[in-house]
Amino acid sequence: MKLLLLSAACLLSLAAQAQTTAPLPPEFADWDAFVAEQLALWKVPGLSISIVKDGKVVLARGYGFRDIEKKLPMTEHTLQPIASTTKSFTVAALATLVRDGKIKWDEPVREYLPDFRLHSDYATQTVTVRDLVTHRSGLPRHDAVWFNSQLSREDLFKRVRHFELSAEPRARFQYNNLMYMTAGYLGGKVAGSSWEALVSDKVLKPLDMNAINFSIKDLLKSPDHGSGYTLDNEERPQAKPYTHIDAMGPTGSLNSNARDMANYLLMLTADGSYKGKTLITSGDLRAMTSGQMTLPDSRLWPERNSPQYGMGWFVSNYRGVTLVDHGGNMPGAATTLGFVPGRNIGVYATVNVGTSAMRDVILYAAIDRLLGMPPVDWTARLHGNYLKAQAAEKAAETQQINTGKPGTKPALELAEYQGEYEHPGYGVLTIAGAGAGAQGLALQYNDMKAALPHWHYEVFQTPKDKLSELSEVRVQFLSNFEGDVEKLRVELEPAVKAIEFKRLPDRHFKDQAYLAKFAGVYAIGSNEMTVTLRPDGVLTLGGRAGAPSELLGLRGSRFEVKGRNGFSVEFLPDASGRYSQLALRQSGSATIAQRKD
Repeated sequence: MKLLLLSAACLLSLAAQAQTTAPLPPEFADWDAFVAEQLALWKVPGLSISIVKDGKVVLARGYGFRDIEKKLPMTEHTLQPIASTTKSFTVAALATLVRDGKIKWDEPVREYLPDFRLHSDYATQTVTVRDLVTHRSGLPRHDAVWFNSQLSREDLFKRVRHFELSAEPRARFQYNNLMYMTAGYLGGKVAGSSWEALVSDKVLKPLDMNAINFSIKDLLKSPDHGSGYTLDNEERPQAKPYTHIDAMGPTGSLNSNARDMANYLLMLTADGSYKGKTLITSGDLRAMTSGQMTLPDSRLWPERNSPQYGMGWFVSNYRGVTLVDHGGNMPGAATTLGFVPGRNIGVYATVNVGTSAMRDVILYAAIDRLLGMPPVDWTARLHGNYLKAQAAEKAAETQQINTGKPGTKPALELAEYQGEYEHPGYGVLTIAGAGAGAQGLALQYNDMKAALPHWHYEVFQTPKDKLSELSEVRVQFLSNFEGDVEKLRVELEPAVKAIEFKRLPDRHFKDQAYLAKFAGVYAIGSNEMTVTLRPDGVLTLGGRAGAPSELLGLRGSRFEVKGRNGFSVEFLPDASGRYSQLALRQSGSATIAQRKD
């Protein structure tokens, strides 16, 4: 991919050319210069922002570039992914169903989705709609299953039951996108339509949010859409295409611009009303913006403390007022949305570099000015922490802290690890050769690929790469008593033990013509065994007495005997290629039967 480089001086010059349609309010007299400094410092190409106060939009502007190569300016009309700030739209749409008596926040999810299942019976029976949107279901993130996946929303909903819980329901705050997807799925089912239709009809249309859409495909159709970037290992902005997450829509697929988001803020700061009409009842809005789950309080900064999570919003004390906000991150975009109930002020900001903390600096700086307080130097704090984290990481690399056990090597030839591995929830993960001219293995999961060099013993690890979603993923291979690789473990969810994938049989075991080659009668003296290919494509092994046992393909011409632990068979070819012998292995011993037919 082509690197897109901007010097700090260039960024300052570009950012100063703010796209504007109205003069700045007095408290924002220094704003353009402040934003220019932030863009240069954080190496962010562009920012779009809207600010509301006392029922009016007092600022809606774009700064810098939405596309560096084409030198296209960021404007207040530039569409960008709003990522997880979508969650509050999902809750707002559900609140309209509560208002209309179609759902209740504290009813179990199974009242509306009878096929809802979690990993424990207790969680399945007791998790409520409110639990879904307050991150207290007991389920940790398990985000790898949906990222860059082709699974549908219904597919993901059905797979939730296979993901291990890490807490009892309502015991712990654990941010969870899959539960928000489930909440939106529930809302669509109750409404008799879809999450998209529900949000559009109940939230977007009443708020005149006409530019907003639900997919990256539609975003890219807009003549004024953003382009995503990420910072590489050298802290240089590089193009990063947006990720399609349509199936996870309720948790983060909305794309909007600063102008449309200003209308949303006007409703939120007006206690749920817009142009004289109530969209969300004041009671539901208070529930959304009141603490439902208490979060750990680091008390790192005296200005912000007492963090809690409401319903689709984080809630905290900021300089003596209640700040309600939520951020959103996805590759190529970082967004923040915040307002102060009772003060009639709100801010929306988005930058086109994923995970950039510049968005937080912008939010706090705008809130400080709206509150009429001397601005806190959040730049020094957050960027200072960012630089210290970078330095600590480089120090670990220099000192080679994490390099694995020296002098070790894989137990098997690399070809023995290659194949497909499956988990009932996560699906199929593929281990392949590294390719021509390369050494090691390669990992593919969903639509993501990465090299997988050896780390130590039976552990392999993908390289560190800030441009890859599979950066530093560790894979451990597990072998059976016969020395065959039968499983692998991957660290995909830190809140639970490594996810275990079972090796799938080689694909040729689905080939009827291949399996037919093994059918026949094999004998050891007078003891005969018959191998039969059933009409359903399953090989069976039977003797003179008892029901035949199914043979489950392993690798090559080896099969395990279903229901017989440690018992496997292998068909051996003669010089002509005909399978003339059957080797039977059990608990370390082996015998050979000769083919009779």
